[in-house]
Amino acid sequence: MEAYIHHFESFDTLIEEVHDLFDTWESGNKLPFDYDLGVLYMLKLAVHEWIANMVQHAVFSTPSPKVTLKIRKDEDRLFCSISDNSNGFDLAAYYDSLPTSLKVFPERGTGLLILRSCTENLSYTPLEDGTFCLSFLVSANQDPWLSIQF
Repeated sequence: MEAYIHHFESFDTLIEEVHDLFDTWESGNKLPFDYDLGVLYMLKLAVHEWIANMVQHAVFSTPSPKVTLKIRKDEDRLFCSISDNSNGFDLAAYYDSLPTSLKVFPERGTGLLILRSCTENLSYTPLEDGTFCLSFLVSANQDPWLSIQF
């Protein structure tokens, strides 16, 4: 199955590079497979939220952060994985620690909630090479706003 792979090595421009990629895809220079534009928008939201959290909170034990984005088509959905050489964290424990609903719409701290609500099969695991990998599916048939906690 054909996949799109992009390596990022400049942490200072990571968010801008990700936005440039999606802007290119949205303007007609497509990925190497067909997809629904709604799926692309959902993918863009999910990737942006993860990358923004990474830029803000990730700890890297090496001076050269490396991030790899992989996208492939899986039936009518897009499969995405984002691997990095950060120290990682326990995403499942973070989600388990959240209240079942938020009483007030927070100004900050909703990125990972948005990520969880607009993806399927979300996982974040360490890999054998010492990196961590976030993986998920996005689908045009999913309405993410129905599952947000606020």
